[in-house]
Amino acid sequence: MEISNKKINLAIKRKFIKPLNDGIKYNINQLKNVKEIKHKETISLLIQSYITLNNIEDLLKKQSLVDANALLRSSFEYILVGMMMQFEEEVFKEFINLSIDDENGRNYTKIQKLINRFKTHLNKISPNLFENINRDLKGLALTDLYDKLCKFTHSSLFVTTIVEMKNSDEEKILKMLNYQNLYFVKILLYCCLKYFTNDAKHYIYEENLGLSILFYYYQISIQLKNSKLIFDKYKDFLYISENEKYFIKAKKYNGKIQKNFTYLKENSNDKLFIEAVENFLE
Repeated sequence: MEISNKKINLAIKRKFIKPLNDGIKYNINQLKNVKEIKHKETISLLIQSYITLNNIEDLLKKQSLVDANALLRSSFEYILVGMMMQFEEEVFKEFINLSIDDENGRNYTKIQKLINRFKTHLNKISPNLFENINRDLKGLALTDLYDKLCKFTHSSLFVTTIVEMKNSDEEKILKMLNYQNLYFVKILLYCCLKYFTNDAKHYIYEENLGLSILFYYYQISIQLKNSKLIFDKYKDFLYISENEKYFIKAKKYNGKIQKNFTYLKENSNDKLFIEAVENFLE
């Protein structure tokens, strides 16, 4: 089954990105009407997360990857704190106390603690999306995302390596990977907003979400395969010999991309899969 990138991109925009953006935009304006929200600070943080996500997209268009990642971490944190204030009063009590910090009594608003607790509420926030995902995997996805974003927020080898990247193909691949993280956070915001508003008008079909993710991995695989550039030249910038354990994790991610690429190839002649893809692309 031959499918052009143009057709894939149009389908992803129409079946995933547009419904996602429309749902967020509609529901962000409904928050102040939701009486069940316990604290006005939750509303403020979710609104700021939305504003920040829009700024991130502008930065990605300008290829400003470091700043985009730094802001994405902030947007992610706004969601974590805003939602956990709703679920646990101790988080709110600590949030409003400006006299404490990590060294002086901060406990409930530490990011890893927030992630560990937030993952236990995901099934309640969006049963359709999260109920079939193991709790440990949910926690791992949230933690891995935060760890990646921290490496761009602090002075790190990732920041200095980005500065050294001069080739458009390399930048394109990195930009695609950054959009993947962006949409992960946007999906979280989308689900959290709908949790509060009970909006039934805006929705994303699970099949469309799954195929969008699958095809996006596929496009990354193709981009990596077709690129004549070798990332080995960045080993010196990243001090590979000193960071071997970290890059073992990176190899696992590359294996996940390859697994999706293989899945597409192996199922390209399966009747039910072809029907699903055709419906997605129509």
